[in-house]
Amino acid sequence: MPYTAPCPQPEASTLLRVIALQQALEDVATQSDFLAWATGPLQAVLPHASMACGVLRTDREGVVLRRVLQQGWPPGYFDALTLEGGRFRSPVIGRWALQRKPQLVRAQDTASLGDTRWHEVFHDMGLHNMAAHGVLDHSSRSASYFCLSRMEDTPGEQTEALLRLLTPHMALALQRALFAEDMGEDKQPAWLERLTERERVVLHWMCQGKTNWEIARICGRSEHTIKNQVESVRQKLHVSNRTQACAMASDVRLLTQ
Repeated sequence: MPYTAPCPQPEASTLLRVIALQQALEDVATQSDFLAWATGPLQAVLPHASMACGVLRTDREGVVLRRVLQQGWPPGYFDALTLEGGRFRSPVIGRWALQRKPQLVRAQDTASLGDTRWHEVFHDMGLHNMAAHGVLDHSSRSASYFCLSRMEDTPGEQTEALLRLLTPHMALALQRALFAEDMGEDKQPAWLERLTERERVVLHWMCQGKTNWEIARICGRSEHTIKNQVESVRQKLHVSNRTQACAMASDVRLLTQ
């Protein structure tokens, strides 16, 4: 089974580098930005040669990969492990979905995961020393997931601690980068098109820092109605709170519309 270890706090010097990494993620706006961050600053604390990340959904039948972003990952890996019906097989993702904590996989651990085909592909393609973690969306139906492999050092308790600190920030940056693909000068992102006109107005006033009560007064609706519309906006944007919703709105200059 994957190696798991106690999770102490990193040293003060490492924490300072983590804070700098978190701040650098705030400048990520595109997929190229995210990959540049992963191949640059991230290497200072989690050196690796391969990374795969994206948005996925897990259920009883397996894993569905919705969006994938990769750097240095072996060609053919995903095709080799995709089942009929498009499901992706990965015992590491399966364990993460159950445990909701970082998964650390050393070379000697892979056979014990119980998936012979995955074990063969993992080794045949030269992968080793893997560390993976993710963040569920607010509905728990999908997740942003990150996997580092070919790490210079054997993943251990320090790796786990760093993943716990960085992954939530990585998830927000990845979502921005993937949504940027849907944007263009004359094209709105898909999530914005899902909002009704009233929900766009509510989102605008949310981004101005207005409370539900204040928005209700401005729009001439009941506070209960505004509360429901705020919840609808949050669900359609697949975010956990108002701050994340406003960050996405700012990205598409909704505040000036």
